[in-house]
Amino acid sequence: MHEDFVVREAYARQLLDRYSQWLDRIEEVDRSEIEAVERELAGMLSEEDSTLHGNVMKQIGELHEKITEMLWISEHMKILHDLSHIFAKTFDEGEILWKAFELVSRVMRADAFFIAFFDEGDSEIRVPISIDSGINYGPLIVPYGQGMISRVVDTRQTIHIRTMRDEPSEAEMIRWGSPEIDTNTCIFVPLMLGNQVKGVISAQSYREFAYKKEHEELLKIIGFQVASAMETARLYERVYQMSFKDELTDLSNYRAFHNDLEKLMKKEDSSVVLIMLDSDNLKAVNDHYGHHSGDELIRRIAEALKSSTDKGDTVYRYAGDEFMLLSPGAKMEEAEEKVRAIREYLRTRPLVQDDCSIPVAVSVGIARFPDDADTADSLKRAADEALYRSKRKGKNCTTVYASN
Repeated sequence: MHEDFVVREAYARQLLDRYSQWLDRIEEVDRSEIEAVERELAGMLSEEDSTLHGNVMKQIGELHEKITEMLWISEHMKILHDLSHIFAKTFDEGEILWKAFELVSRVMRADAFFIAFFDEGDSEIRVPISIDSGINYGPLIVPYGQGMISRVVDTRQTIHIRTMRDEPSEAEMIRWGSPEIDTNTCIFVPLMLGNQVKGVISAQSYREFAYKKEHEELLKIIGFQVASAMETARLYERVYQMSFKDELTDLSNYRAFHNDLEKLMKKEDSSVVLIMLDSDNLKAVNDHYGHHSGDELIRRIAEALKSSTDKGDTVYRYAGDEFMLLSPGAKMEEAEEKVRAIREYLRTRPLVQDDCSIPVAVSVGIARFPDDADTADSLKRAADEALYRSKRKGKNCTTVYASN
């Protein structure tokens, strides 16, 4: 009798020690461990003790679930914080998409992952990132109207396939990546921005039943952040590009000129001709015919420059009625020929105002790197000096800096 008591007491201490270990690592407790202990004690306890023990096991199980959920939510919130922090610092679309994948992978299995974009009215869906086993198989283009992506776009509803047995019988599960193994669990979530569907975000796993409802919600929030970040990046890109464009002529502007010239001059063994051109009669046209006609004169000069360029040349409206033409690798004779073509274009296409023909005259200065200057600023000064000499000569003429 005494020996039975000792054995039971030792077993009780063993159980208490096991329960203590569970509580120390409650988030790691496997539900099967709890069920195994319950089965082990089923025939050893009285009915009353069995009920009490069952309640303890139930509470441990519930505590495990709550702690696991809290940890998941905590990581979830950290992911969203990290994502918003990253998106606030970059306008690079590729970096936005890859970071979204990395952060999603921290809170859910993402053996395969893609983000697809669709603009209403398009016939194609763009898939810039499509990852399978860490390899990006994107960018891809798929036709709109078929497959799971189109269904999600059309219905604006999340599709959650928990096992391959749930997969539609028709050939809708378009996958890209490893041909050796298909994913079993898939979540397809619409990328919503306001009331607009911008595309689809999808996480997929080789395991069955890999995701919960919470994963759907996580992807919805991340999808919204991705869509917002991409819209911001595209807006930034449009604004950035506009900052290099002249609105009146649609030519590149002075900011683009300095940027491009610096890049050209940094190339090894490079040479570039700079043609600086200035209108001779803008003030007179503005005074006699109004600024609308002055704008037309500026546009006419821009047309003449664009019509006289070769592949590789770039034309800029630098300021007011002053224009620049950069011609990489051109010889001085070729530059002078371009100027003659510009003058011929303007000669045969004068402005017409109130039945009057208004000739468009220009003065030109030409300089060449590295012959006439060794920096961007000194090249511009050389061309400017040549232009000034053209003005001093009586306007409507061309001066080459090297011949001074």
